[in-house]
Amino acid sequence: MGLFKKRGAMKYGNLIFGKDNFVMVKYYLETNETIEDYTHQDTLKALKKNMLRCQLVETDEIPPDVVQIYSTVTVRSKSGWEETFDLVPPYEQNIKNDKISVISSLGAKIVGLSAGDTLQYGLPGNIVRLRIEKVAQSKKRVKLNTPKETFEKILSNRKKNLLTLNT
Repeated sequence: MGLFKKRGAMKYGNLIFGKDNFVMVKYYLETNETIEDYTHQDTLKALKKNMLRCQLVETDEIPPDVVQIYSTVTVRSKSGWEETFDLVPPYEQNIKNDKISVISSLGAKIVGLSAGDTLQYGLPGNIVRLRIEKVAQSKKRVKLNTPKETFEKILSNRKKNLLTLNT
Protein backbone atom coordinates (compact mmCIF):
# COMPACT_ATOMS: atom_id res chain seq x y z
CA MET A 1 0.00 0.00 0.00
CA GLY A 2 2.97 2.31 0.31
CA LEU A 3 3.16 5.49 2.32
CA PHE A 4 -0.57 6.25 2.18
CA LYS A 5 -3.33 4.00 3.49
CA LYS A 6 -6.58 3.46 1.70
CA ARG A 7 -8.66 6.64 1.78
CA GLY A 8 -10.72 6.86 4.94
CA ALA A 9 -8.75 4.18 6.80
CA MET A 10 -8.03 5.11 10.40
CA LYS A 11 -5.56 3.40 12.68
CA TYR A 12 -8.11 3.04 15.48
CA GLY A 13 -11.12 2.64 13.16
CA ASN A 14 -12.71 5.89 14.33
CA LEU A 15 -11.89 9.32 15.69
CA ILE A 16 -10.75 9.20 19.31
CA PHE A 17 -11.55 11.95 21.78
CA GLY A 18 -10.79 12.31 25.44
CA LYS A 19 -13.89 13.45 27.29
CA ASP A 20 -12.43 16.90 28.05
CA ASN A 21 -11.35 17.44 24.43
CA PHE A 22 -14.78 16.29 23.24
CA VAL A 23 -16.58 18.82 25.45
CA MET A 24 -14.24 21.65 24.42
CA VAL A 25 -14.43 20.94 20.67
CA LYS A 26 -18.22 20.65 20.91
CA TYR A 27 -18.30 24.01 22.72
CA TYR A 28 -16.05 25.65 20.10
CA LEU A 29 -18.20 24.26 17.28
CA GLU A 30 -21.41 25.52 18.85
CA THR A 31 -20.08 29.00 19.67
CA ASN A 32 -18.07 29.58 16.49
CA GLU A 33 -19.42 32.47 14.47
CA THR A 34 -16.48 32.86 12.11
CA ILE A 35 -17.05 30.66 9.09
CA GLU A 36 -14.38 31.17 6.45
CA ASP A 37 -16.24 29.78 3.42
CA TYR A 38 -18.54 26.97 2.30
CA THR A 39 -15.67 24.46 2.34
CA HIS A 40 -14.94 25.34 5.97
CA GLN A 41 -18.65 24.99 6.77
CA ASP A 42 -18.63 21.52 5.19
CA THR A 43 -15.55 20.57 7.21
CA LEU A 44 -17.17 21.65 10.47
CA LYS A 45 -20.39 19.79 9.59
CA ALA A 46 -18.36 16.65 8.89
CA LEU A 47 -16.54 17.02 12.22
CA LYS A 48 -19.87 17.35 14.06
CA LYS A 49 -21.15 14.21 12.32
CA ASN A 50 -17.93 12.30 13.04
CA MET A 51 -18.07 13.32 16.69
CA LEU A 52 -21.42 11.51 16.95
CA ARG A 53 -19.59 8.25 16.21
CA CYS A 54 -16.22 8.92 17.81
CA GLN A 55 -14.70 6.71 20.46
CA LEU A 56 -14.73 8.52 23.81
CA VAL A 57 -12.11 7.70 26.42
CA GLU A 58 -10.98 9.21 29.68
CA THR A 59 -8.53 12.04 29.04
CA ASP A 60 -5.64 10.13 30.63
CA GLU A 61 -6.37 7.08 28.42
CA ILE A 62 -5.94 8.81 25.05
CA PRO A 63 -3.30 6.94 23.02
CA PRO A 64 -0.18 9.13 22.73
CA ASP A 65 -0.34 9.23 18.92
CA VAL A 66 -3.87 10.70 18.75
CA VAL A 67 -4.22 14.35 17.71
CA GLN A 68 -5.91 16.42 20.39
CA ILE A 69 -5.87 20.02 21.53
CA TYR A 70 -2.25 21.04 22.33
CA SER A 71 -0.73 18.21 20.27
CA THR A 72 2.25 19.00 18.03
CA VAL A 73 1.55 17.41 14.66
CA THR A 74 3.75 16.76 11.64
CA VAL A 75 2.00 16.11 8.31
CA ARG A 76 3.49 15.23 4.94
CA SER A 77 2.13 15.20 1.40
CA LYS A 78 2.95 12.64 -1.28
CA SER A 79 5.19 15.23 -2.94
CA GLY A 80 7.32 15.40 0.22
CA TRP A 81 6.10 18.75 1.56
CA GLU A 82 6.13 18.59 5.35
CA GLU A 83 4.75 20.90 8.03
CA THR A 84 4.73 20.82 11.84
CA PHE A 85 2.22 22.78 13.89
CA ASP A 86 0.46 22.88 17.25
CA LEU A 87 -3.30 22.30 17.42
CA VAL A 88 -4.75 24.88 19.81
CA PRO A 89 -8.06 26.37 20.98
CA PRO A 90 -9.41 29.11 18.65
CA TYR A 91 -8.34 31.95 20.95
CA GLU A 92 -4.67 30.78 20.79
CA GLN A 93 -4.47 30.52 16.99
CA ASN A 94 -1.36 32.21 15.57
CA ILE A 95 -0.44 31.01 12.10
CA LYS A 96 2.93 32.84 12.15
CA ASN A 97 3.88 30.75 15.19
CA ASP A 98 2.50 27.50 13.69
CA LYS A 99 -0.50 27.40 16.03
CA ILE A 100 -3.57 26.13 14.19
CA SER A 101 -7.10 26.35 15.64
CA VAL A 102 -8.95 23.11 16.30
CA ILE A 103 -11.92 24.52 14.35
CA SER A 104 -9.92 25.81 11.38
CA SER A 105 -10.29 23.81 8.18
CA LEU A 106 -7.12 21.80 8.87
CA GLY A 107 -7.70 21.53 12.63
CA ALA A 108 -11.23 20.18 12.18
CA LYS A 109 -9.98 17.62 9.66
CA ILE A 110 -7.16 16.34 11.86
CA VAL A 111 -8.44 16.33 15.47
CA GLY A 112 -9.11 12.79 16.70
CA LEU A 113 -6.96 11.14 14.01
CA SER A 114 -3.65 9.46 14.83
CA ALA A 115 -0.12 9.06 13.48
CA GLY A 116 -0.26 7.07 10.24
CA ASP A 117 -3.79 8.24 9.32
CA THR A 118 -4.36 10.14 6.08
CA LEU A 119 -6.70 12.97 5.20
CA GLN A 120 -7.57 15.20 2.27
CA TYR A 121 -7.20 18.92 2.80
CA GLY A 122 -7.68 22.02 0.68
CA LEU A 123 -10.14 23.74 -1.57
CA PRO A 124 -11.85 22.05 -4.52
CA GLY A 125 -9.39 21.94 -7.39
CA ASN A 126 -6.45 22.09 -4.99
CA ILE A 127 -6.92 19.08 -2.69
CA VAL A 128 -3.78 17.68 -1.08
CA ARG A 129 -3.59 14.26 0.52
CA LEU A 130 -1.72 14.41 3.82
CA ARG A 131 -0.35 11.71 6.08
CA ILE A 132 0.07 12.32 9.81
CA GLU A 133 3.72 11.49 10.36
CA LYS A 134 4.15 12.31 14.01
CA VAL A 135 2.07 13.38 17.01
CA ALA A 136 3.69 14.66 20.20
CA GLN A 137 1.71 15.53 23.29
CA SER A 138 2.31 18.72 25.20
CA LYS A 139 2.37 18.80 28.97
CA LYS A 140 -0.36 21.41 28.60
CA ARG A 141 -3.70 19.61 28.43
CA VAL A 142 -7.36 20.42 28.27
CA LYS A 143 -8.62 19.50 31.71
CA LEU A 144 -12.14 20.40 32.68
CA ASN A 145 -14.03 19.90 35.86
CA THR A 146 -17.19 19.02 34.02
CA PRO A 147 -19.85 17.77 36.42
CA LYS A 148 -20.82 14.19 35.66
CA GLU A 149 -24.45 15.25 35.10
CA THR A 150 -23.41 17.79 32.45
CA PHE A 151 -21.25 15.26 30.66
CA GLU A 152 -24.01 12.63 30.79
CA LYS A 153 -26.41 15.18 29.23
CA ILE A 154 -23.95 15.83 26.40
CA LEU A 155 -23.58 12.08 25.85
CA SER A 156 -27.33 11.48 25.85
CA ASN A 157 -27.73 14.17 23.16
CA ARG A 158 -24.94 12.48 21.21
CA LYS A 159 -26.72 9.11 21.40
CA LYS A 160 -30.05 10.63 20.31
CA ASN A 161 -28.36 12.27 17.32
CA LEU A 162 -26.61 9.02 16.40
CA LEU A 163 -29.94 7.19 16.38
CA THR A 164 -31.47 9.75 14.01
CA LEU A 165 -28.55 9.94 11.57
CA ASN A 166 -29.97 7.26 9.29
CA THR A 167 -33.57 8.47 9.29
